[in-house]
Amino acid sequence: MKSFFLLAAVTLAVIFTSTEASTIECAMCEMSVKVVVPMLGEDTESIKKAVDAECKKEFHSIPFGTAECKKFIDSKLDPIIHELENGTAPKDVCTKLSMC
Repeated sequence: MKSFFLLAAVTLAVIFTSTEASTIECAMCEMSVKVVVPMLGEDTESIKKAVDAECKKEFHSIPFGTAECKKFIDSKLDPIIHELENGTAPKDVCTKLSMC
């Protein structure tokens, strides 16, 4: 019986952590789109710096927020920029990239 409760607790922790992570990823994506849209056409480094500054401002209070911002920018920002440059509507970008 104790094993069952332990297994249930671990399962719920994994589900909660995955849900929380995907919620943060969605929020970071939506924030990135808002920053990138008015900057389209500028160099990628300027865009990355602007997204990084906004991300750190918005997510500094969550555990490892700054590290998550860097990880997000390194792995997810280029596809966001690409989608916007190719004409995907800003409201559809995060859904299309399976972040929301």
